[in-house]
Amino acid sequence: MSLFSTLNTGYSGLNVNQSALAVTSNNISNASNPDYTRERARIVSSPSIHTPSGDIGMGAKVETIIRIKNEFLFNRYVATNKDLNYFKTLQENMNEIASYFPDVQDKGLNKDIQNYFDSWNHFASNPNDDSAKVDLAKKTETLANIIKETREKLDHLRVNVNKKIVSYTNEVNDLVKKIANLTKEIQKVEAQPNDYANELRDKRDAAEKRLVELTGAKVQKQGLTSQAIYQNNNSVDFDNDYTISLGGYPLVDNGTYHQLVVKENNSSTEAMNSIYFQKQDGTLEDITKNIPNKSIIGGLFELRGTNYDAKGKLIDGTIGKYINELDAFSSTLIQHTNSIYSYSAQEKATGDELFNPISLTNDQITKYPLNSSMVENSLHNPVRKGNLILSAYDNNGKFVKDVKVQIDPNKTLQDNLDTINNELSNAGVDYEAVIQNGNIIFQKKDNDGNGSLDNGALLVKDDGSLLFDAMNDVQFKNINKANDIDFPLPIKDGQFDIVAYNDDGDELARRTIIVNSESKDPMYSTLEGILSQINMPNIDDNNDNDSTNDIDDLYNATMANGKVVLNKKTDKTTYIGLDNDTSTFGGAVGLNKFFDGNDSKSISLNKRFVEDASLIHAYKAPSDGNNDVANDMVQFQYNDVEFKSKNGDSVTTTISGYYRYMTGDISATSDKINTSVDTQTAIFNSIEQEYQNESGVNMDEEMTNLMKFQNGYQAAAKVITTISTMLDALMGIKT
Repeated sequence: MSLFSTLNTGYSGLNVNQSALAVTSNNISNASNPDYTRERARIVSSPSIHTPSGDIGMGAKVETIIRIKNEFLFNRYVATNKDLNYFKTLQENMNEIASYFPDVQDKGLNKDIQNYFDSWNHFASNPNDDSAKVDLAKKTETLANIIKETREKLDHLRVNVNKKIVSYTNEVNDLVKKIANLTKEIQKVEAQPNDYANELRDKRDAAEKRLVELTGAKVQKQGLTSQAIYQNNNSVDFDNDYTISLGGYPLVDNGTYHQLVVKENNSSTEAMNSIYFQKQDGTLEDITKNIPNKSIIGGLFELRGTNYDAKGKLIDGTIGKYINELDAFSSTLIQHTNSIYSYSAQEKATGDELFNPISLTNDQITKYPLNSSMVENSLHNPVRKGNLILSAYDNNGKFVKDVKVQIDPNKTLQDNLDTINNELSNAGVDYEAVIQNGNIIFQKKDNDGNGSLDNGALLVKDDGSLLFDAMNDVQFKNINKANDIDFPLPIKDGQFDIVAYNDDGDELARRTIIVNSESKDPMYSTLEGILSQINMPNIDDNNDNDSTNDIDDLYNATMANGKVVLNKKTDKTTYIGLDNDTSTFGGAVGLNKFFDGNDSKSISLNKRFVEDASLIHAYKAPSDGNNDVANDMVQFQYNDVEFKSKNGDSVTTTISGYYRYMTGDISATSDKINTSVDTQTAIFNSIEQEYQNESGVNMDEEMTNLMKFQNGYQAAAKVITTISTMLDALMGIKT
């Protein structure tokens, strides 16, 4: 072996230590980079020379630069980071929600509820004081406004959450594309043995961590290898097959990728977005519910909700839950308050528009079949061939007979009405079906021609043809069905009294009306039947054998443009009101209402009272000093009533009790999430420390390596200097 060979051996030592110093320097430079994985130069011996006296080493070389990475520990690190950010997402938004419901006595909605009832109490003590009426109107407006403001904040928060979903989904698409491109570059670089794309892998790991954090996507790496480095350091890294899926749908397959589509859900009427996977044929598959909950986007959907009702409104989600509870609070306050205020007698009472019946033109009625496009396009739903069953009652309200009529959609509406009238006439029923203002009504008719009307009511018992549904005439529907779909506020099973007074406040007549949605008798289970009970003749309300002074003699209950109207039938000064309303009928139909609206978004003081507070009355019977309604309002704050939210949850408590139930629920949920964040933070910190101990930069270790490689470099330089001196001596002998 020559001196020149030994010189090369020393030179290899310079190169090896210089490379190792460069790697150490790079580690130190990236000590503050959270996505950096520390590296080590793997130093191996150069091939030795075989001599008769044995193998002589030829120095060392850097075989490769390798990351110190434990993929299994990295996966735990990514998973706990995902869980932590999921809880932080919930925490951020729950703290925002909690700020909308300050649970203190002198601030927020709780205080305004108390002020509202205190104003009723003051009004009850001063029923003729206009200043008390003004105070009540102002306190009511304040209460309604803060309810609406709270609802607006919740709606705005849900809109912002929806916007974040869109923003984060766009980021997911960028990450998916970036990961696929990085994977292609990694595979290209690592095509040769011992060539490792460490920097590219760090970038892909960072993108993968963020993608999992956002979506909870499942990352699969096949062909992982374990390599020993030195000092008991092992690297589990360098996969040869890389895929990412979300809810079972592929996002990345090595160098190829599929991006997500975020767009407005077709079922939503609130411009809420869903996430879709675009298949190879271009069709979109809604994967919103496939996204794991424990992720940022999953948490946002948990907050915002994913399910819609028939009207396209979100009905679930944490925010939706509190909107539903606020709606339940508001609708119950509105309905019961209005029900009590309907006791205050008026000369005429008109309710809210409960539905908007369809009005057909004369040509649509008389010229075109019901199933023709000229008619069907104007209907709420198609009319089908089926039986219409009408129930006839006598003047005492007792059931007499059913009349069955077959409705044929191939005929005009007028032809079908003629069929109905023929069947009624043949059955001896003193009613006929006619068109009034484009709508079908049943009116009394003397079929016998003897001046005697034998039937007190004709009601729709069953509409197998869906004729009245098609006309959107909800009064003929079963109350349960109408409550679910049509009525803004539900009519409950129970009863109420309808009471007539004279101008001195004396009671003239009182009639009890029954509401039973489970009854098969339409007299009790339809709005039409309820009105028929009010109008039924030959009922002696006063038990005085006088057929001229009962409710039906004084007032007539009708439907006008979807509104319940109680009209006077005489020229006398009379008043009409409700009493003992366990069905909350007055509040449901809006007779002589105190509040406008039906939920937290629309609640407000009746516009009449906003414009003139002096119109507010404390009385039931119209007499000075009567404060029965105001007293009932005061008592209402202590009554247990049912609060039913749209998701079916039901709570029975007082008005203030339900508000405390809401705030208690919000507080408990916030505390639970805050505890989860604290717990998950501790778990994450522990795993992050473990991961950084293995893959992060340790400055003490790097400084030790710096000194070691510096000394190695100096030693290699010393070898070269020594060989150089020997060569100089050898050259001196020659001269």
